[in-house]
Amino acid sequence: MSISDVLTMGYHFGQARWRWQHLNGERLPAFQATKTRQLIAWVAQHSAFYRQHWQGHNLNDWRNLPAVDKSLMMANFREFNTLQVPAAAAFDLAQQAEQQRDFVPRLGDLTIGLSSGTSGYRGLFLVSAAEQLLWAGTILGRTLHQIKPTKIAFFLRANSNLYQQLGGRLIQFRYFDLTQALVGHIQVLNEYRPTIIVAPPALLLQLLAAAQNGQLSHRPERMISVADALANDEQQQLSNYFDIPIEQIYQATEGLLGISCAHGNLHLQEDIVAVDFEDLGQGRVTPYITDLWRRTQPIIRYRLNDVLRLSSQPCTCGSAFAVIEQIEGRRDDLCYFTCHGQRQAIFPDSLRRAMLLAHSAIQEYQITQTHDDQLTINVMLADFADQVAVGAAVEQQIKLHLADYGCTNCQLSIGFEPIEYGLVNKRRRVIRQ
Repeated sequence: MSISDVLTMGYHFGQARWRWQHLNGERLPAFQATKTRQLIAWVAQHSAFYRQHWQGHNLNDWRNLPAVDKSLMMANFREFNTLQVPAAAAFDLAQQAEQQRDFVPRLGDLTIGLSSGTSGYRGLFLVSAAEQLLWAGTILGRTLHQIKPTKIAFFLRANSNLYQQLGGRLIQFRYFDLTQALVGHIQVLNEYRPTIIVAPPALLLQLLAAAQNGQLSHRPERMISVADALANDEQQQLSNYFDIPIEQIYQATEGLLGISCAHGNLHLQEDIVAVDFEDLGQGRVTPYITDLWRRTQPIIRYRLNDVLRLSSQPCTCGSAFAVIEQIEGRRDDLCYFTCHGQRQAIFPDSLRRAMLLAHSAIQEYQITQTHDDQLTINVMLADFADQVAVGAAVEQQIKLHLADYGCTNCQLSIGFEPIEYGLVNKRRRVIRQ
């Protein structure tokens, strides 16, 4: 990295810290409004898609501009981004990087990445060199609670120039490829002794098992969950064993949305993204995000597929940025039942809580709904467990839970087959097909 790049990243690091401490009260919405109006005026000139999409709308009324989503973005990718990069060229480079496990090549000065495709098809992201430095400075400013030599072990399906930018003299960064066997990674972790381990929840749980059986001897100072929703019970298991709070980074192809503060609460990064919410009922919302900074691939009034619960309490850290109580998963995985004669959506987290209460011998499970009022539940048990007893407990808890909503006609099919998510795939415990 050049001296100029280091200075630029340091500037963004300082700016991120300043905004975190000073954007409160009326300053935060005023900051968002100013940034968004500047962004929209620029994007209207440089993105053919948005120019067409906003025709007939008042650009100053930005919170009511028509929304976009992944399908719309990918169907119009060349016109959507402001450099007219064709989707095929970006896909080819990103797929080649994943197949060859070489994530250095760029398209010009653009870093290209692919989403995991959990929603059924993969999204693309483009990040310019300038945006890359901004991201690196900001995420270091928010995640490094103390300035000291730090080793970061980063587990993910795919590496990126974006992440490699984090490395330097003070910060050592090492990428661990999730497609490689865990046993080799554990040996390296014991030797490398990272200060922070950053990984998807499924990998953190594998490290927990390795620590419990004596294979993983190293204990990091911090663990950060990324790339997938972290369930409350899993967060508690990890925290109890390693005796540290388990933090989170909530980031998607569409932007950097949330980072845990030093008090362990997950804050929306409201100086990076302005967020509007669609109320889903029962205390859940879906976010519509506007990235205040990205111009290569503008993300404006973009509807995510996520289901969130927001906290109504301010954080003791003093930040005015909103706190996410729980990332519950995907909106596509809402399950539907007939309750009091009406079709009603039940959130995946409700079914997960029922399973948590069902039986202590349940090690893993997956609930699939292919038709309304039906659930197929596959359960993986500890060796000593009685399948008949556990199956009866699962049926009782699920039916009791649904009865609270007035659903009394659900058909359950319970099986006991092995469940293998692997380390690369996201772990979806509740699936609506």
